Amino acid sequence: YLIFLIVYLTSNPLLASTQNIKIMREDGIILNANLSKNLQNDSVYIIVHGTRGFKTMEIIKSLEQKIFHEGHDVLSINLSYGINNRNDSFLSCDIKHTHNEHESVREIINWYEYLLSKNYKKISLVGHSRGGYNIIQAAELINNKDLELHMLAPIVDTYIGTRDYYETEHNLPYDQIIQDNDEYIISERYPSINFLFCENAQVSSNTFRSYLDFSENRKKYPFTFSILKLLNESNNNISIYSGSSDEILFDSYKMFESIDKRNLTQYIIEDADHFFRDIFLDDVIDLMFD
Repeated sequence: YLIFLIVYLTSNPLLASTQNIKIMREDGIILNANLSKNLQNDSVYIIVHGTRGFKTMEIIKSLEQKIFHEGHDVLSINLSYGINNRNDSFLSCDIKHTHNEHESVREIINWYEYLLSKNYKKISLVGHSRGGYNIIQAAELINNKDLELHMLAPIVDTYIGTRDYYETEHNLPYDQIIQDNDEYIISERYPSINFLFCENAQVSSNTFRSYLDFSENRKKYPFTFSILKLLNESNNNISIYSGSSDEILFDSYKMFESIDKRNLTQYIIEDADHFFRDIFLDDVIDLMFD
């Protein structure tokens, strides 16, 4: 059950009105989001940021403004990473990583349920980078085929790629860590690793599994399935927007071309980078609302 907390009204010259919304997880952690709201609108987009990001970073703020100007309400959320009322800044690398990606996905569902309680008739999900992966995980659990998904430069991690990276680059026994249930800090038992773009990170084994287990364990669906597997199984209408000059994912977007489904459309935006800087976010919006 969610407890809806105080709503603070703020003004923004670019938006008609923005409300700071706070809800509470079952374990008492407060989640926060910005709701850009038109009068009497029944369509809303939930925007989910990428790895260690936040709701007011440049690409998320720009998306929020552009979608709002198309006539839709927009809810931009902060994933908590287990931090109470997490502020608008990148999650530090210099922490002990004990957060859990499964909880991030459930937070997206919490926000979806919040919007249902506000009588929105049409809810769409937008995710950037890892947020793109998270929204399809959430959609599989929500199980509403009318939910539309928009993925901007979604990550394309796979079992083989992840296993080979950690075994080759970090001498880490990936399969052994994934298959056991022991709780420990990985660097206390094995060499230090890179994790979520953090070098020499202090990462718990449970955290590592929650983000990087791609073993396709049906009992843990959808959390152990790659984005490619989830796309193949999804019945939702999904749009993927990839930049041909993505400096982080490079040309991994080509892996989506192997999926031939009527409910999936991929757009490749020439010269766009991972964050669709400059004019390229306008191209995304044009395609989203074509």
